[in-house]
Amino acid sequence: MDRYRYFIFNQRNMVVLGLFQIAFSTVCVVSGFIDGVFRTESQLGKTRAPIWAGMVMGVPGVLALFSSQRKNPVLVNVLIVASIISCVAILIVIVYSSLTLNYGEEEELSSAPVHVIHTKFVLNKVVKGANVTMLAASVGSAFVVLVIAYLGCRSLPCCSCYDSVTGMVSEES
Repeated sequence: MDRYRYFIFNQRNMVVLGLFQIAFSTVCVVSGFIDGVFRTESQLGKTRAPIWAGMVMGVPGVLALFSSQRKNPVLVNVLIVASIISCVAILIVIVYSSLTLNYGEEEELSSAPVHVIHTKFVLNKVVKGANVTMLAASVGSAFVVLVIAYLGCRSLPCCSCYDSVTGMVSEES
């Protein structure tokens, strides 16, 4: 019965979590693109870290969708590893957006024309809004990816959460 324990995998929850993870990673990529286009050139801005990290964040979402359709323990193991790697990418986005919020682009515009000052002010607010959005999407993504990894671990045959004879949740504590 151990090798069939994976069939207890909760498929509907994985589909919803996978879609949420893909949505969070898309928000991170789009916000990173906005940050990269409208930010003045800096060493931190040249890395384009939110775009690459957002793409890495989307991998567990895609794997969660695949694992909900195919009952394959190898795919779930890959999903768990991708979730751990995604946590590192989420940490990178959180650090990046926190640093760019705290140490944003503050320029001296006293000699510039009024319309230039207004345009730079609006673009600065757009960049800060993109960074806040990245931060919120990262926190939400961290929660979703940890739940995905937890559900993946519980569904594997090596998990002692299920009785090996009946395949049901064991009552032992």
